[in-house]
Amino acid sequence: MTGRDQAPNPYLHGSLARVFARTAAPIVLFMTVNGLYAVVDALLLGRLAGPKALTAVTLMFPVSLLIIALQTMVSSGMASLVARRIGAGDIRAAEGTVTAANLLALSVAGLLIAALAVGSGPLARALSNGDPELARMGLLFVSIMVTGAPLSFLLSIQGNALRSEGRVGATATISVAMTFLNIALSSLLIGWFGLGVAGSAAGTLLAQAAAIAAVAVYRLAGRTPLPLYARGTGSILANWKEIVVLGAPASLGLLGFSLSSGLIIADIQLWSTADPAATVAAYGVVTRILTFAFLPLLGMSMACQSIVGNNFGAGLGERVRTTLKIAFIIAVVYAAIFEGAFVFLARPLGALFVDAPLVIAEVARVMPLISITYVLSAPLMILAGYYQALGMAGSAAVLNLVRTYVIGLPLFALLPLAAGEIGIWIAYPVGDVAMLGVVAGLLARNARRRRLAWGLFHGHAA
Repeated sequence: MTGRDQAPNPYLHGSLARVFARTAAPIVLFMTVNGLYAVVDALLLGRLAGPKALTAVTLMFPVSLLIIALQTMVSSGMASLVARRIGAGDIRAAEGTVTAANLLALSVAGLLIAALAVGSGPLARALSNGDPELARMGLLFVSIMVTGAPLSFLLSIQGNALRSEGRVGATATISVAMTFLNIALSSLLIGWFGLGVAGSAAGTLLAQAAAIAAVAVYRLAGRTPLPLYARGTGSILANWKEIVVLGAPASLGLLGFSLSSGLIIADIQLWSTADPAATVAAYGVVTRILTFAFLPLLGMSMACQSIVGNNFGAGLGERVRTTLKIAFIIAVVYAAIFEGAFVFLARPLGALFVDAPLVIAEVARVMPLISITYVLSAPLMILAGYYQALGMAGSAAVLNLVRTYVIGLPLFALLPLAAGEIGIWIAYPVGDVAMLGVVAGLLARNARRRRLAWGLFHGHAA
């Protein structure tokens, strides 16, 4: 055993309320800061580069989500494996998993770059509805982001690996510093140099490169259970298979968001409002606000996953149960507070981004419809991460995929046929309510077939 192997595991001892607070607080902090960047970036583009630049980036949102979905597939699947292997004390296997994840990330990023070379032009023209200026700006933004995808993939892997190692404070510090650097660079490149959408994309990649350098220095200093590089044990291909199986549910969920976003944009153009351009702009504003609220909730899910994975790997079943209960309570309270803000403060929130009365009015109309059942989505996210931490990829897949593919996409396509343009927005709450039945069925199935108490808890640690 090396000095790295003997380092105490911070997840396995002490009060779980304190462990959860210590783990979740820095993750939620940097997720909040990341969400703040999404808001600030929109403000910079809208105020300094003009509303058309903001519209172009919003129209490319489906492509941006595709990149994030593929990153999530690799890093999330890897995190589940690494947490359990570190919890079981198998450091060499954890090292092999991280190495395999790095190779998989570079391979996927290479495929993205190849796809960009072939299909980016037609895609940009299609999403921009034939507007050549929007297509040009959108293509420029996506080209820079896809070309720099290897950086974002590797950074996502390192961040999730550090979290699984219990180095949440370091992860938060690096991420917060990167986000503020990103804001500063984007302000400089968009405002001072007048680079518009190119400045937004370039600022992001430069900040990511700086963050990767910081992680490398931290690991080289010997402060982590895993080194900067070690071959480890285990087959690369076998690790790839496990990473994809565990990461696919969350990844496909994000891919579904990408498809949903594209379908919503098409619906707005098809089911015309008084001013379709204002509605598209309002949708972009609402998306930024919802992203700001979503990321801290995702941080809570990530904290829960790390604690559950380590304790489950160590056979501490009671700590697994308590962690899930704590995460559920916090997530529901958080979501209820934000739902109130979305419903009752939609108009002033919209006015933060734009001064166009039509756009503000559309934000005030659309946001309450979308978010009226927001509180129902919070425990579903926690539950999906919990199942993933236990290695129950099938159950995680049901929660991540049914909501989007079986319920969401059909509702976005069919409800406008019955209700007109408003059907686009009421598809959100209708889908949330429908998911309650899906969750009830899943819990009953897991209770019956896997003999899990309440469909959640093992009678003993596995």
